[in-house]
Amino acid sequence: MADPRDLQEVVSALPATPFFFLRHGETDWNKNRLAQGQTDIPLNEVGRDQASLATPLLVGHSITKLVSSPLSRAYETAEIVNRALSLPIERHSGLMERGFGRAEGQPWTSGFVESDLGEGSENVSEFRNRIILALSEMLTRYPGPLLIVSHGGVYGAYAEILGGLSGARAPNSVPFRFDPPGVQSSRWRITPVDPVRI
Repeated sequence: MADPRDLQEVVSALPATPFFFLRHGETDWNKNRLAQGQTDIPLNEVGRDQASLATPLLVGHSITKLVSSPLSRAYETAEIVNRALSLPIERHSGLMERGFGRAEGQPWTSGFVESDLGEGSENVSEFRNRIILALSEMLTRYPGPLLIVSHGGVYGAYAEILGGLSGARAPNSVPFRFDPPGVQSSRWRITPVDPVRI
């Protein structure tokens, strides 16, 4: 794991390759506003329908590969989307949601995002390093653009670290595009693929 002080160095060295991000579809724990973390909760029927609705939005963008969190709610979302894309799907443990330890299954509060939750939970800085190192590895290894299928906490951290957007949230199965910094900015530009669905 990289030293937290090196996180900005990793970000600065990211390949200038756009990528797409899709949070998984709804689960029953999402519906009931329970913290999921790394508990492997499957999609519900609404979540499967949401993934199907996202599918046509991701066609025609020259996506070359899908990389998914191994948790079933993300991987099934990737499989549904891939019915139209017909691309290789890779599971990457670096894309898992942050582990909330004993808070998993408890009512969700926004305070979980920046809090260290004690025994059994994943430290915030460890989580941020893990997902940025995973992104660096993926963007370096594969020609883009990639589609990353992951979790709300991962999206929020990417949006803050790359785009400077504190408190950003991704609705279930709404795809976003991340474009690398240009000459005028050091920030990545993050835009919904279909603004009507936000």
